[in-house]
Amino acid sequence: MIRFVYKQTILRMKSFKAGSVAFIVLGILHVIVQIAGNFSQSASTRAMRHVMEMHKINLIGEHNLLEFHLGFSYMMGFLLTAFGIQNIFLSNKLNKKICVAAIVFTSIALLLSIKYFHLLSTLFILFSLICYIISLRTLIMEIHN
Repeated sequence: MIRFVYKQTILRMKSFKAGSVAFIVLGILHVIVQIAGNFSQSASTRAMRHVMEMHKINLIGEHNLLEFHLGFSYMMGFLLTAFGIQNIFLSNKLNKKICVAAIVFTSIALLLSIKYFHLLSTLFILFSLICYIISLRTLIMEIHN
């Protein structure tokens, strides 16, 4: 019995950490691709960037659409990475509330990714969701045993 609970605890922690690492990797990849995209651009991409630069936005100071796009993109990479790092820190004190919160946030991220992003990001987020669900399931099994 003790051995079963120990194995479940290890599975729970490892699966939660694996899901968290997927968020970290996705966030880092997002920033790397954004930076790399600044160096290798097609003519159509350069033209679009120019149009975005010319489109001014006045929100407590003047900005342009390209600055907003880049800012949101870097912020997205940072927040994906931060969510993964935060969850790794929480994995040692994992409880039902933490698992459910991670599942809810990741489910929302998955729906947004399916609607707005490419397949690779969606697969990373789906992997994280599956890992978090496994963690919750093993936690519930530990409680009932």
